[in-house]
Amino acid sequence: MPDNDIPQVAQPDDAVVGKEAGARMLAAACAARDAFYVTLGTVDADVLAPLVNPAFMGGPRWPSLRQAWRVIRRPDSIVIASDGLSDPFEDDDDVFVPRGHLLEVCIEAPLSAFDGQEVAQSWLFDVIYQVSQNVADHGSIDLLVQRHGSVSMVLDVQDAPEGLEDENEQVGVLLAQGTATIPPSFDTPYGEVMLLTATVLQPAELAHIGEAADKAQSRRDLAAALAASPTGHLSVTSRPSVIPR
Repeated sequence: MPDNDIPQVAQPDDAVVGKEAGARMLAAACAARDAFYVTLGTVDADVLAPLVNPAFMGGPRWPSLRQAWRVIRRPDSIVIASDGLSDPFEDDDDVFVPRGHLLEVCIEAPLSAFDGQEVAQSWLFDVIYQVSQNVADHGSIDLLVQRHGSVSMVLDVQDAPEGLEDENEQVGVLLAQGTATIPPSFDTPYGEVMLLTATVLQPAELAHIGEAADKAQSRRDLAAALAASPTGHLSVTSRPSVIPR
């Protein structure tokens, strides 16, 4: 079965009808996500959000329309996490379905990777921004991860650091669930939400996936090799390539 041949999933039976019930569901989902993000570090009070919602300009629509990201500060690193992919879906009949795309995505990098730059202006934010939009556009990344263990993407990253782009001037990203310091999921009143951690790949690692006969296995092997490496899941500009043997 091809990677993108995704089976249809029945709607859950815990949907609610009406704006008031939907607002309560959204508030509960947001509170659960906020409570989880606090466990990862110190969360900035302000969210990162576009001035004009990209959905109004032809971009993918997020479940509750709102698009945002949280900045979570750790002693030696910063995590940028999507904030809204797991919001309840709202349809045109005011039916609200919990947990949205069933996942959120994040990226973590050492403080030095930002070089004193504002997070919103960094290339790392551009990476997680694009990953988030791809997740919203695809709609079933959670099923791909469940089936294959991880997924990879290639992105046109603005101001990508020298040495990260491949021959097509693109940057590879591996998305996997669970790291040594970032849990694989978090709980909400409506069930579990998957958390995917993005790791920026070295060009040789991206090529390793592209050249593999079994790409799903190559991604799993690469995820394991990264986890065992000194930098782990961190997105680090200059590090040796980790190519599974």
